[in-house]
Amino acid sequence: MSKIKQGILFPLISLLAGSNLICAAEHEHEKHEAHVHGEAQLLVALEDNTLEIEFLSPAMNILGFEHQPANEAQSHAIESALETLKQPGLLFSIPSAAKCASVSVEVESPLAEHGKHDHKAPKVTGHDHEEKTHSDFTGHYSFHCAEMSRLNRIDIDIFKRFPGTEVIEVQSISEQGQQKVELTPNYKSLEL
Repeated sequence: MSKIKQGILFPLISLLAGSNLICAAEHEHEKHEAHVHGEAQLLVALEDNTLEIEFLSPAMNILGFEHQPANEAQSHAIESALETLKQPGLLFSIPSAAKCASVSVEVESPLAEHGKHDHKAPKVTGHDHEEKTHSDFTGHYSFHCAEMSRLNRIDIDIFKRFPGTEVIEVQSISEQGQQKVELTPNYKSLEL
């Protein structure tokens, strides 16, 4: 299990021990593995003064392609996406009254390393292209919130930054309970 998944899943598991949401989370993870273009996932956990957010998305939503970069423009698109994903303030609007400060950010994609290398990757065509080139982006964001009681919502600006994202399935857990919602460009506020 990656460090990113451990960072968000361990707090969720500790809060949900014995809960049915663990089974639902496994089902959602399997659904994510199906790699549906236009759909992404957010896992949100609030505990004590810590806010953890994990973002999972097919590269198609982020870049408009999900294969290894074939030219300089595609390499630049990957680098630009990574830079945007490393700036939580561009992705999430958290009420200033909650006094949340970013503690750590980790962004991963199998395309990240390849974007730094040869831009003349062999082109794959036909059915093989669909089976072999699905790639995802994962971002893990950790915040310390001095006034957690004032964190009542998070506005998700991912739709504006990455218009290929049509739906974000959100699972959140806090001391107030758990919820599952779908966000869209027209309904982009997560009420906590």
